[in-house]
Amino acid sequence: MSLTANLVSSPIKDSGPPMANLTASKAQDYSRDRMLVSSVSGKNFVDHYLQSSISEWPDKWTKDQARLIQNIQNTKDGSETTLYASSSGPLLDLLNSISLQAHQSRDVPNEPALIFSSHDKRPINTPYPGHSQKPDVVATWGDISLLQQTINSSDSSRPSESPTWYKLVTVGEVKLERNGCHQIGNYVRHLLRHHPELNATLGFFACRKGYQLVYHDASDIQISERFLWSPAPIYAFVYKLYEKPFRDETTSMLDPNSALPSWAIRVEDEVFITKSARPELGPGQRRFTSLAIHIVTATVVFIKDVWRDVYRRYFEGLMYAKAHAANPMAGLMILEHHGYVQNKLGEQVRTTDLNAGPNRKAGVRYKMRITTRDIGRPLNDIKKLSRFLRVMYDACVVQRNLYRKCKILHRDISDTNIMLAPDSEEYRERCATGYAEVKFINQVLSKNSDEKPDPACLIIDLGNGADLMELGGQEALAERTGTPKFIARSVSCGELLDLGNYKSDSVNMPYLEGKSLELYQRTCGATYDYYNRPPSRAPELDPNPTFVHQLFHDAESTFWVIAWTLARSAGENYQQESTWNADCKKFVDTMREQYPASDNVDKRLALPSSESKWRSILHEDLQCLAPMLSRMFSYVRPEWAYRNELDPEHVHEAIMRLLLSEIVRLEENNADIPLAVGVRSLPPSMSLPYRSQSSASFSTDLQVPCSRTQSSHDITRPLLVERASSDGSRRERKRKNSHPDQDLARRVNPRLTSRRTPEPLSHSQPKFDTFFIDQFKDELQKIQWGRVGHLQEPANSAPLAQAA
Repeated sequence: MSLTANLVSSPIKDSGPPMANLTASKAQDYSRDRMLVSSVSGKNFVDHYLQSSISEWPDKWTKDQARLIQNIQNTKDGSETTLYASSSGPLLDLLNSISLQAHQSRDVPNEPALIFSSHDKRPINTPYPGHSQKPDVVATWGDISLLQQTINSSDSSRPSESPTWYKLVTVGEVKLERNGCHQIGNYVRHLLRHHPELNATLGFFACRKGYQLVYHDASDIQISERFLWSPAPIYAFVYKLYEKPFRDETTSMLDPNSALPSWAIRVEDEVFITKSARPELGPGQRRFTSLAIHIVTATVVFIKDVWRDVYRRYFEGLMYAKAHAANPMAGLMILEHHGYVQNKLGEQVRTTDLNAGPNRKAGVRYKMRITTRDIGRPLNDIKKLSRFLRVMYDACVVQRNLYRKCKILHRDISDTNIMLAPDSEEYRERCATGYAEVKFINQVLSKNSDEKPDPACLIIDLGNGADLMELGGQEALAERTGTPKFIARSVSCGELLDLGNYKSDSVNMPYLEGKSLELYQRTCGATYDYYNRPPSRAPELDPNPTFVHQLFHDAESTFWVIAWTLARSAGENYQQESTWNADCKKFVDTMREQYPASDNVDKRLALPSSESKWRSILHEDLQCLAPMLSRMFSYVRPEWAYRNELDPEHVHEAIMRLLLSEIVRLEENNADIPLAVGVRSLPPSMSLPYRSQSSASFSTDLQVPCSRTQSSHDITRPLLVERASSDGSRRERKRKNSHPDQDLARRVNPRLTSRRTPEPLSHSQPKFDTFFIDQFKDELQKIQWGRVGHLQEPANSAPLAQAA
């Protein structure tokens, strides 16, 4: 009987396309529908977020400022841009005059000054995909003389060049009468995304009658009640910006003037510099991932920061530790560091404790960090069909061994979390002596009965994993996230599939024959007959089981990775297609538009399992795999939760048998072919007017707006994508009218950037030119780290205790 039979889980949270996909108006609708912005009293806002070294702020406007306030209040309908875009915009003049007073009061003449300017006509530059963002007002640091010149000039409201988000300190939105809280909420989200060195950020919204101040961190977007042009709160706001608040003392931005900065990150007593960093939008996990190089040893690691919900049951670092305890788990990433990020006082870095209104409590999140030296390679690096099949086989092995050894489910199997193994002696040596009760493909194919495990894959990211030995009640398997294309159908639906439509009584375990059977029996022995027992025709043991994520759901996700990858791939001499049959169009559209939601039917439920249909889906170079996919889907398709008397690993077993048969067939018939993963042109979306483009892309992770945990990879067309290069050049423009799938192919994924760097060293470390470190030496010397960097290891009981 499955170990998960008695577990309970809350329904899957609704999701949708990543926020970066949405236009400004759609983003506001999204924010409004999901209540991302909450209101707090003006006093609470000032007391919690704007306390500074200045004990008192002006309670009266100066004569010139009072005149500016009068001009703002007298602005005619339809003329809101005159508040900030004209040569004498009163709002900009007011903000800059406050900034000048703040600068003078600090008595630090040489420090940069905060300069407010208009920026509503041109989008702010970003290296990340997504629709353009054009906040009405932005603020950047500049020389005090420039601030004075701005105040005295008659035509200085607009900067000469469009800045990047990295240079912005705050953003503002202006309306005359309309409510703009969701629009400014969207802008502060983008601002904080580009500043992972900050734990929170501030913004403002202004209208004729007054202004509101905005705070955003990983838990919430909070907007104050309207201040009726009283001076103290806006003074406090500007003064607070001068103090550069909410900084993570373990992280420092390097070269903010570049199009794609790096960050220095202190972990314990070591400092790393990031390259190709990938920050995500909040509220939610605000996941930040990057390759990073040690400033002394040049060792390359992968760093991931997340803001973890206090009620989330499982700790990623503890699951890795459990998996590798006593005997390292072959094929699974191993961590160098993990734990809570702490500030200079030794306190865990957390989100706001200010609750928004009597009926709304801001969710508490703590910042956590992991590092690893296991840097895998993307599936796109696979060059042979047999290699791909071996990677998928071994991915199943790792999932089964993870379950057998420590009863851990991965729960986010995707085409980015299954990677090619690092080309590293260190990795191979560790795996050779690691836990491998279920044998890897190299052991199955070997004539040597003592063959050591040599996994073809690296499984990463237990961030959504579940330790089934840590039962914690109904919330134990809540907070489920995954990758929409690959999430199991019943998990996507949040309930079991209908027994009448997804019966299992006519489905049998695939049989092996010939050399495949010989190899299996030599390696696995009696397990062959154990799994061959046909499902009982007796009534189901539990006709109304409770829905819960089980091991076979991860097996189904593996199937979707196999099917999607093969559907997007072809042989090495591929010629771009311009027409596709109906089955191919349907499959591609179904996978593209798969987002779990309570009001959205999972179209994968209607996909057929016949061999002819799979043959139509695949490119002609790979149509020989149609029988394998057909048999896989026939076994994956039923709702196996009704059959809890079966071994939990039986769906993995079925998939592995079919993969083994195909691997042996290719070898025996000398039928292996060069494989170009993701090279295939895909048909345009049936619901979007895009032309076809290359499918060399990676998937979009599922967002969970209700709990606001988010781990997304943007797929939208960017206006501008900028890349760092060794010669200092950064800019690379995108072709017009590109399809999201094509753009994603060019997107930098931090886990995958080893494929963009020179050939790996003997230790499988991506190779960085020494110039990369040297260019930051002066900046690094200016950083005063203090006593920060230590990561506090979590305990299983920590989150609930803290919440209480």
